[in-house]
Amino acid sequence: MRKLSRQPDHKYDIDETQINKSIKITSYLITVNNVLLFGLGLILFILGILYLTIYKYSYSFTIYSIDFLAGVFLSSGFVLCALAISGIFLLKPLGRPVYSLLIAMLVFIIFLLIFILGVIGLSMNNNDEFMSQTRQNMMKTAKKFDESNPRGHDTRKINWLHKRFSCCGLNSYNDWKSLIAFQGINGPVKYFDKYDNKYPYIDDVPDSCCINPTKNCGKNINVFGRDRSLILNTKGCLILYYNSFSRDVTFLCALAITISVILLEHIKK
Repeated sequence: MRKLSRQPDHKYDIDETQINKSIKITSYLITVNNVLLFGLGLILFILGILYLTIYKYSYSFTIYSIDFLAGVFLSSGFVLCALAISGIFLLKPLGRPVYSLLIAMLVFIIFLLIFILGVIGLSMNNNDEFMSQTRQNMMKTAKKFDESNPRGHDTRKINWLHKRFSCCGLNSYNDWKSLIAFQGINGPVKYFDKYDNKYPYIDDVPDSCCINPTKNCGKNINVFGRDRSLILNTKGCLILYYNSFSRDVTFLCALAITISVILLEHIKK
């Protein structure tokens, strides 16, 4: 009696090959997504560092703070980079479902945070809210300037403004004056929004207005009869500050919205 030989079934081999190929493709796509996530996080992290150091706004004249936005960028970038690295190296131990849920939740929180900050910043910038706040708060701060108290908050804020933007006063150096007392002694440097001619004055300015700030460099006795533009920063601070602040807010907020949209697409995948 002849035995029937059993033919090998190649169906299982084909299925196993397809499964392995599918796993490799999925693993590759996951790695690419995590590399993209790491790149976005790195961009946010670097920008956060730059705007907290080199381009730092030590003081703000609006309720919207670039320092706060930079801090959010820095922390969000760090979290995204950490998620991306953990996604690459801890994917197999954690398992795809657990990892997907974890990253989706954290990325969505970051998306929501930077998206809201970006929308608020662009909205306030486009309706001239920043200009109104800047003018009002800068004037209030200038009126509280006290050169005899260099450690005072308002004094430090004005001195920072003058040095950071190489400017003097809101509109020009003419915003600052020293009234002449009856004893012939000059009074302290003060900000005058609208000066009336009832009192004699001297064109003294804060020393921080000087191109090379030194003690009493902004006093009239040191600049009398000389070209002030060679000694003082003559441009007003309002426009210089506003243009710089508005430009940085537009850039950072537009970038925040763009990155948040990319993060949202990442969550969908």
